[in-house]
Amino acid sequence: MPLESNNGSYAMASDEVLLELAEEGVCSLRFYTWAEPTVSLGYFQSTSCLLNSKELKNLPWVRRATGGEALVHDHELTYALGLPLKLAGQKSTLWQEKMHVIIQKALSRMGVSMPEINLPEQRNDPTNLLCFHHHAPQDLIINRHKIVGSAQRKKKRSVIQHGGILLAQSKYTPSLPGILELSGKIISPKKLGETIVDECRFALGWTFNDSEWSPEEQARIQHYVKIRFDNTDWNNKR
Repeated sequence: MPLESNNGSYAMASDEVLLELAEEGVCSLRFYTWAEPTVSLGYFQSTSCLLNSKELKNLPWVRRATGGEALVHDHELTYALGLPLKLAGQKSTLWQEKMHVIIQKALSRMGVSMPEINLPEQRNDPTNLLCFHHHAPQDLIINRHKIVGSAQRKKKRSVIQHGGILLAQSKYTPSLPGILELSGKIISPKKLGETIVDECRFALGWTFNDSEWSPEEQARIQHYVKIRFDNTDWNNKR
């Protein structure tokens, strides 16, 4: 799919449809940026953590369907990978490492000094509400700073994996430098997405067909925007 610029509710609703398509046997990989700086809370996070943050409480926000901590989507490229479970396998978490190695190689091709695959317990701050202060195995790290992290949600026959690639520091998260600050490289979101696709072709043997959302898929997205991600009850459920 072409690179889109999404608001929060549309982004999450679109990823929900990718998960549905994967249930139907369709593999999808999409990339998007954000129309404005936006916070996404993990599914289980309390909204009180936003109210207690002077930097984030006035930003638009949405609740993700996946777990984890809060993300501030600003100078970021986001990817969403939808896979049928028969392709992803029962140990679908291995796809986090697979995609991170592919992203690692793509960034290296674009002149970024090779990010490291994180080792357990390199850096964690359990008191911080932001996901990028919590380092897990397979996250991508430059100089002990996380630049790529991913999360999953599984259904009976499918899995969605989405992740953020921190291209540059946001003024709303001054404690989190991005690729620009850590490597000096200005990365084009569109070019990075194209390079990741090339690496997928090489590493996985996949072929890709660019496509737009169909009218039926657009209707499904708007359905989820309305009943879930633009819905106050959904966003305030914790």
